[in-house]
Amino acid sequence: MATPPPLVERLRDHVRLTAACAFSAVAVLYAVLCVKLTVVDMTDGVCDFGGCPRGLGPLVGWTLLAGSAAGGLWWWVVKGRAYGSGVGRTAAVAVALVALWPAWLGFSWLRGPHMDLFSYQAPQGQAAGKPLGSWAGDPAAGSVVRAREDGVTGYDGEGRHGWSLPAPAGGAVCAMSAEAPSGTGLLTLATAGSGCGNRLVAVDVASGAQRWTRELPKLVGKPSAGGSLAVTATADAVLAHDLATGGELWRSPLPSGAVAVEVAAGPERVLLLARTDRGVELFALGARTGAVAWRFPMPVGYEAPRIVSASPAAAVGDGRLLVFDEQGRVRAESQEPYVPTTGGTEWLVADDVLFASVPEREEGEVLAAFSLKDGRHLWTRAFEHDWRVRALAADGRTGRAGRTGRTGRIAVVTQGAYTHLWHLDPRTGNPDGESTVLRGLRLGESFALHGRTFVNLDGDGRLPPLFDVAPTIGW
Repeated sequence: MATPPPLVERLRDHVRLTAACAFSAVAVLYAVLCVKLTVVDMTDGVCDFGGCPRGLGPLVGWTLLAGSAAGGLWWWVVKGRAYGSGVGRTAAVAVALVALWPAWLGFSWLRGPHMDLFSYQAPQGQAAGKPLGSWAGDPAAGSVVRAREDGVTGYDGEGRHGWSLPAPAGGAVCAMSAEAPSGTGLLTLATAGSGCGNRLVAVDVASGAQRWTRELPKLVGKPSAGGSLAVTATADAVLAHDLATGGELWRSPLPSGAVAVEVAAGPERVLLLARTDRGVELFALGARTGAVAWRFPMPVGYEAPRIVSASPAAAVGDGRLLVFDEQGRVRAESQEPYVPTTGGTEWLVADDVLFASVPEREEGEVLAAFSLKDGRHLWTRAFEHDWRVRALAADGRTGRAGRTGRTGRIAVVTQGAYTHLWHLDPRTGNPDGESTVLRGLRLGESFALHGRTFVNLDGDGRLPPLFDVAPTIGW
């Protein structure tokens, strides 16, 4: 009967066998994950342009390292005819299985955060009305409102239908306000046989109830809700109503021959952008009386001017941000970077800062931030291999953006070989952690983001109108 080797030598042999099994298990796991990333997750793009899944390079390196370590250890075990026993082999297999858990955690760290589809609304088909936009409801409830030409639908925090407000029989929803302050959004409707539109409606975002309705002929453009005002333009005047009650507060006639283009309401003033015999002019109206406080001829380039904010007063003309003082003088004017106003430009105004997607030569889009107090260019942020900014939002999980609160983070959806969700510090533009890869989402050409809820705004009706994302479980 052979004499067992000394205890120290037996323990050494057991450690070698256990380590060989553990490194073998890790190498096999990482090899399988490498195959999955390259066969399933890799896009058609070249790795140099962001087409490789994040973490693939380091994962290949760790796979080779674990495989080399396993090979060396097995050579040592076999060549040295290491001592083994049933208990030792069982313990080695158990340790190898346990080693898969930290190896998986290492893989999760290498690839970074991922999100995929959590729940969605079924597509409505090509017969659905054209989407117009969306509002965010109570941030705590996570509700969202989506408007279409044939009606408005409210969804609760779990993405289910909460309420519906159909368009008038034979009519349509024409436009909606960009904001819904105090939980009240504005719609302009067309009734049967009328142009778009002749009815202004204030809607409770939480319940869908119509708080008030006013018949106003020849409405022009989008209504605006700001402060305590509901403002809209007609063919011959700018009208202000009380946002809560609908009572008319004032009516300011347009200059002779002027055509209203855009209105924006704020607590201190109302801005009107109009075409006059002098070109395109910006008018400031008093929030209490509607009297014209000042007017300013806007510079016009290849793209049409656009209002940025009523309070503070700011607009973009000829690619430049103009910030105005109380007398209508240009307090500050940005020179670079160029601020586009047409096409797929994404804008967000929060805490007196304009966040705008800006083309950077032919390389793609970057995000630029401008102060609406002094017009300064605050920062510019590029997004690695991503070449397009798809959506901007104030991060709903840290509080809504508003004039009275502070925006915790800015959420940015970008697209390159993959689609990413970033969270930025609004003061510096620095990322708050690593970007999240959004996997397998059916995003249209136009969509809005509210927290973790995406609202598709494409008009063909083939995409889910609304869906939520959640952290990915598994690989």
